[in-house]
Amino acid sequence: MMFGLVFLFYAMLVGVFVLWLWALIDIITSKFQENLMQIIWLLVVFFLPFIGVILYLLIGRSMQISKEVSENNVNFMYDQLSKIKELLDNGAITQEEFDAEKNKILNRAE
Repeated sequence: MMFGLVFLFYAMLVGVFVLWLWALIDIITSKFQENLMQIIWLLVVFFLPFIGVILYLLIGRSMQISKEVSENNVNFMYDQLSKIKELLDNGAITQEEFDAEKNKILNRAE
């Protein structure tokens, strides 16, 4: 009976450690809406392992930028840049107008 409880305790301890490690890796490899949030979540999960992981799962994961949205944004930017480059090549806009529009598009991404 005692062996079963000890085994259960160690199994739960290993499970919590694996969940903590997964949360840290997920935070490091993900992009957040604000860069500061990534650092804050790393500190919270690292220094408050059990509570930090629970908070991250409940709150932090919703603050991430989904990969699909990020990829769609890159495709949209590429399309916009292609269109204004075509306008420049056709002589419809000047180089200065092209540079201004290009900077607007690239600055929206940040």
